[in-house]
Amino acid sequence: RGGAEMTLTELAERWGFLEESLYLEQALTHRSAAPHPHSNERLEFFGDALLNLYVARLLMDALPDAAEGVLTLARASVVDRETQADAAQALGIPELLRIDTGGQKMGIAQQTRLLSGAYEALVGALYMEAGEAHALAFVKATLEEPLQAVIQNPATKHPKSRLQEALQAQGRKKPEYRTSTTQPDTVTVSVEVLCEGLVLGQGTGRALRAAEKAAALSALAHLTEPQPGSIL
Repeated sequence: RGGAEMTLTELAERWGFLEESLYLEQALTHRSAAPHPHSNERLEFFGDALLNLYVARLLMDALPDAAEGVLTLARASVVDRETQADAAQALGIPELLRIDTGGQKMGIAQQTRLLSGAYEALVGALYMEAGEAHALAFVKATLEEPLQAVIQNPATKHPKSRLQEALQAQGRKKPEYRTSTTQPDTVTVSVEVLCEGLVLGQGTGRALRAAEKAAALSALAHLTEPQPGSIL
C-alpha cells in the first residue's frame, strides 16, 4: 500500500513501536507544535548519528573490498536529505507530522529538511523503544533502493558528475535534466536526462535531486552496458 495511506497505528505495528508510543509521537512532532524538549529535535540528533553508523555498517558488509574514500562517498550518497525525505514520503510521514496551524497552511510538511529530520527522529525513537535490531532493520528496509544502487555501482563521484564526464569523454555536450509531467495525485517527481536532444535515462524520486540522481544512474547504466539498439 502507498505511504500516503499509512496510519499512525499501522506505522507503529509495522516497525515495532508500542501501540501508544510516546517516542513515536515525539518523533512526529515538529518544534512548531511543541516547545523544547518535547519536539523531535533531540531524537533527530540521536537518529542522525545512528543513521551514519548503520549505513556505514551495511556498506562495510556489502563492499568488503572498497576503500575508505569510496565507502565515505557511498555513505554520503545514501545519508542525505533528499534520500531521507524520499523515505519519509514513502512512509506517509507528511500526513502524520504534528505541525502548528500556520505550518499546515503553508504546506511545510512537504519540505525536504523537515521530512529528513522526521526520518532521523524515527530512527532514534525506534532505537530508544525497541532496540538496535529494530532500528537497523528499519534503516535497511526504508533505504533499500538507494543502498542497493550505491552497492551495485559504488563510485567516488556523484552520478550527475560522472555522467557529465562520461559524455565529455565522448565529445558530447553536457546533459540536461527535464522534469516530466506528473499526475496531480502523485508524490513522486519524474525526470529525464537528455544529451543533444536524445533521452539517455529516466528516474523518479520524491525530491527533484533524488529523481535527477536516479536518471543519471539510469543513463550511466546504459553507457557501461549498452543494449541492442541503444542510442548510447
